[in-house]
Amino acid sequence: MKKLLNKIKPHLSAARINALGLNLKSKVVIIESDDWGAIRTPSKEILSYFDQSNIDVSKSIYKNDALESQTDLEMLFEVLQKHKGSDGQFAVITANSIMANPDFEKIKQSDYQHYFWEPFYTTFLRYPEHQNNLSLWKQGIELGVFHPQFHGREHVNILRWMTALQNNTGKVRELFGFGTTFSGVGDYSFMESFDWDVPSDVEKHKQIITEGLQIFEDTFGFKSKTFIAPCYNWDTKLEPLLSSNGVEWIQGLRSQLKPTGVFDVYQPIKHTFGQQQNGIKFNVRNCFFEPSMLPSKDWVNSCLAQVQSAFMFSKPAVICSHRINYIGFINEKNRQRGLKDLDVLLKSILKKWPDVTFISTDQLSNYADKLIN
Repeated sequence: MKKLLNKIKPHLSAARINALGLNLKSKVVIIESDDWGAIRTPSKEILSYFDQSNIDVSKSIYKNDALESQTDLEMLFEVLQKHKGSDGQFAVITANSIMANPDFEKIKQSDYQHYFWEPFYTTFLRYPEHQNNLSLWKQGIELGVFHPQFHGREHVNILRWMTALQNNTGKVRELFGFGTTFSGVGDYSFMESFDWDVPSDVEKHKQIITEGLQIFEDTFGFKSKTFIAPCYNWDTKLEPLLSSNGVEWIQGLRSQLKPTGVFDVYQPIKHTFGQQQNGIKFNVRNCFFEPSMLPSKDWVNSCLAQVQSAFMFSKPAVICSHRINYIGFINEKNRQRGLKDLDVLLKSILKKWPDVTFISTDQLSNYADKLIN
């Protein structure tokens, strides 16, 4: 009975997501992958520090996640180029990207009193296997396998992090010395960029988003038509600004996590595929492929079941698959597992649905005439 329940669980959860919203008759697969360009664990050496300091990251993203290396990118592109949709286009990652990271040197020089940031491509130059990353990103764009979209300026709640640094809270300054914003407790204490403590923080978030979108356009030569908030957490008041800056779709889960002024306490707002609000449509993730998050799970078959549900309900199969699954800079075995499973997943999708096409999220705008009630 337990095996049967585990087998049908992906179908049931997917059905709840897919039952409502607009329909799309075409069989479309979108792979949305967050966190590209963002720092996490900067080196293997910090893992030893975690161990010596009794900081348990065994079930944390900080065990494997890091700024993607040249090898990480090349090996991911190689897998994606093995698989073509019915239109002859390669499988493509919608690479939801962070445009800047903290400038640790300048922040320390200010005695933690002022925040400074650097573009993500400058951060690449500070890492040992990353100097050619920006060229590789642009190569991926040209190949049609790696398509950046806007995830934020930083993946850091700047106000909270700077307050913790100024107050020398816990191990924050110690970890700062390694080049990470990790607090040492949990995964998300400083990662929710657009969470707020007081409503007036939203105005600061608007400035950050405006700057981030400009860096995006300056770097890639095109505007980002979509946005995904870090940790699915944003205030609805940000949406008109996003729309006025060319954002047409918001990526997310079934529920938006609207801030309430209390960390980790949010007002859930449900969205459906194609729903329109403040001049923007919503794209809802209905398939999940995260082999690094729970290594013991059969992610391939679970995701296939969710893809099947999406197509049964005439929805795009929107696969949530974070960067961490393809990163081997800290742990090569993590990348090997992720790429092996991705290869099997894509092969299985094409075998079962040979008429499928792979698109990036922003290309949903090309399907406007095919969205029906």
